[in-house]
Amino acid sequence: MRRSAASTAAALLAAAAFAVTEEIDLAGEWSLDCDGRELSAAVPGGVHDALLAAGVIGDIYFGSNETNALWVSRRDWTFRRAFKVDERFLSHRTVVLRLEDCDTFATMRINGREAGRTANRFRRYEFDVRGLLREGVNTIEGEFRSPVNEADSRRRTYDRPYPISTTGWAKNQALIRKPACHGGWDWGPEVETMGFCGTVKLIASNGPRVEYIHTAQKFSDDLSHCTLDVLADFSDGSVATNRIEIENPPLWWPNGADPKNPNARPRLYEYTVDFNGEKFKRRIGLRKLEVLNERTVGADGKEELSLVFKVNNRRIFMKGANWIPCDAIEGRQAPARYRDLLESAAAANMNMVRVWGGGQYEKDVFYDICDELGIMVWQDMMFSCAVYPGDGAFLGDVAREVEHQILRLKDHASIALWCGDNECLGAVKWYSSKRYPASFYRETWIARSKMQGELVAKYDPARTYWPSSPCCGPGDFGDGWKNDSKGDMHNWDVWHENAPFEKYYKYHPRFCSEFGFQSFPSMEIAETFASKDEILSRGPGFEWHQKNRGGNKRIRKTLERYFPEPKDVPAELLLSQFQQAMAIQTAVDAWRSEQPRCMGTLFWQLNDNWPVASWSSIEYGGKWKPLHYLAKRFFEPVNVVVKPDASGADLVFGVNDTSEEVKGELIVERCFYAGDQLSDRVIREAKTDVVLAPNAATKLTTLATPKTSFCGGTFVVLTLKTDHGVFTTDRHFQSFRHSFVQLGKPTVKAAINGFTVTLTTDRPALWVWMNAKGIRGEFDDNAVTLVPGQPRTFTFKPKDAVTPEAFKAAFSVTHLSELCKDAAK
Repeated sequence: MRRSAASTAAALLAAAAFAVTEEIDLAGEWSLDCDGRELSAAVPGGVHDALLAAGVIGDIYFGSNETNALWVSRRDWTFRRAFKVDERFLSHRTVVLRLEDCDTFATMRINGREAGRTANRFRRYEFDVRGLLREGVNTIEGEFRSPVNEADSRRRTYDRPYPISTTGWAKNQALIRKPACHGGWDWGPEVETMGFCGTVKLIASNGPRVEYIHTAQKFSDDLSHCTLDVLADFSDGSVATNRIEIENPPLWWPNGADPKNPNARPRLYEYTVDFNGEKFKRRIGLRKLEVLNERTVGADGKEELSLVFKVNNRRIFMKGANWIPCDAIEGRQAPARYRDLLESAAAANMNMVRVWGGGQYEKDVFYDICDELGIMVWQDMMFSCAVYPGDGAFLGDVAREVEHQILRLKDHASIALWCGDNECLGAVKWYSSKRYPASFYRETWIARSKMQGELVAKYDPARTYWPSSPCCGPGDFGDGWKNDSKGDMHNWDVWHENAPFEKYYKYHPRFCSEFGFQSFPSMEIAETFASKDEILSRGPGFEWHQKNRGGNKRIRKTLERYFPEPKDVPAELLLSQFQQAMAIQTAVDAWRSEQPRCMGTLFWQLNDNWPVASWSSIEYGGKWKPLHYLAKRFFEPVNVVVKPDASGADLVFGVNDTSEEVKGELIVERCFYAGDQLSDRVIREAKTDVVLAPNAATKLTTLATPKTSFCGGTFVVLTLKTDHGVFTTDRHFQSFRHSFVQLGKPTVKAAINGFTVTLTTDRPALWVWMNAKGIRGEFDDNAVTLVPGQPRTFTFKPKDAVTPEAFKAAFSVTHLSELCKDAAK
């Protein structure tokens, strides 16, 4: 069958032997047995959702209430409901109960008789229940056993521990197949979800059922032709196929990478599979994907290994962040939350997110939205920061899990890579001892990783399997935290060692898939989990929302290095967010300037799963931190960055991610801080025509270092004007802590017209921050530098219906000088 690219592909597969199915969806209202009291429980959803709705437990997110709800996951719970089945449904030869995302240890009963048991959140289960049903009203129940008790029970069957980096009280989480972070992590609470978190339905048929539908794409070298094979896998193990030839296929591109229209949404096409009148609709993006691991020899004579994502014959620099589950409460993981977060990622010029291995294989809506937005997905398999068993029963269970997830997700254009785990290769060393040597744990890791790689090769051979993150390459057990010459790197020196941000310059990664720096939540978010008195006194209710040991001390210690003393606690919270943004920009600018050696930066992390001090660029609830605004700027496809060389000279680079050279003008302006007679003036220093090479970073100039007498009194604003837009960055020659004494107190004025704000200043104002308290929405830019004589206009885009008058009343603006003590008058 030959199709033009513009047509919708209808894959009409020969299916005389395959039966039409009929379904009964059991989503909706169930009841939850709570000590003899029947509570209403929504499915999909979990025990905690029902208990919260009924007022049995209080707000888990307020203060230290998390500890008051730990009992929930230490006991068993039963969900039940009634449903009707008619004679026609029962006339089918087979009826199965299908469960997906069932968390985790459920005994299923229909009409009081056992139908089957589940033991893995990440698997699909199907139980034959035809003989358990009756015409008319039926009952179904799921009895969920405590995951904490089950994990502890499993520990007693092993002759050694299998440690994991949970921060809560669940210490045997590695022995059960549910999200590791449910046991608590260094950014999240311990909320051990129990319940039906996905599909619960009955499927009736008179023959083999469709289990999975997916495609395989093969392109000509010049991308002018695509052979599309549509495949359907059936419950009896058979496969039906159809081939469609597509001429001149319009291609799916990552966000911002389409050479013809960088601002366009990726192109997706719907195809319909028709089996005897039963239609299955699917969407696909047509694209060619390669992951390149090219071996070279570095200047030091040692072997290096690249990690490059090549889409439609173009090498593309990956820009993005790590993704964790969007809420610790299962029922709050709503489609609107996914869309809000992922659209914020795309708006910040991100083209990749990494689904972290301590969370969950995400819901279908997540991958659908990534396909729509052109956000590629580095997909970890769900293993993190732990050593896992390697016995036959455990690996057999994992094999069924991985097989299902590959077949479920492989048809998404956004899936870029399958990764075996997060930091489990490192955990082999972390948790080894004389009694339990690393050699044993390494062997279990090898057995699991080998099996996962074989399953990817079998079910999704067109994609790359990457054994672990970080990883120096398949078969290499090198240190991915320190070795920057191979594969992907996790760089945590700056945060964990409380090192200066300049330490990022020491490393030159080929791809950095984790690095981060924490901030406090904003005052607005802090007030959702602690009283004002608790916040201002840094009381226990506030401190509880820091899950990384020593984290608050590190934040404050680093503030002493880079910023003046905050005038009060709300100022400290905001200054910590400026500091976080500065840290990540330091790393990203440095590594983007090394393109094409470095071809990806994914900072930790995009989002939070509750209100907390963390590494996220977006606060719980969706509010952008300063980091996210800076990410929008430092991930621009064309940009100007500054990085010192080994001698300390400041090198200016033009970064160009496009496939064409970019011509423009570089303007270097030296600005005087307040404090002398030139404080209200900007002295233009240089203007230069520049050409930026495609898919590379081009050195444009070297900044002249100011004389010592001016060092504390001046800073530089760099502006790159091109057909792609105008891009600016600042260069300060010493920390804000020291330059602050020169700054004085600028007067920043705001003129508001509807949702448009124009800001002016009489003196240079640094870290100018606008806020619309209580209104969901974002400005088109924020956390900026203002200089005299150069007004800046910004637009606020509300996410909900709000009047201009309400926006004006909620608006405020502040800046560095207003947030610190003892500013010059």
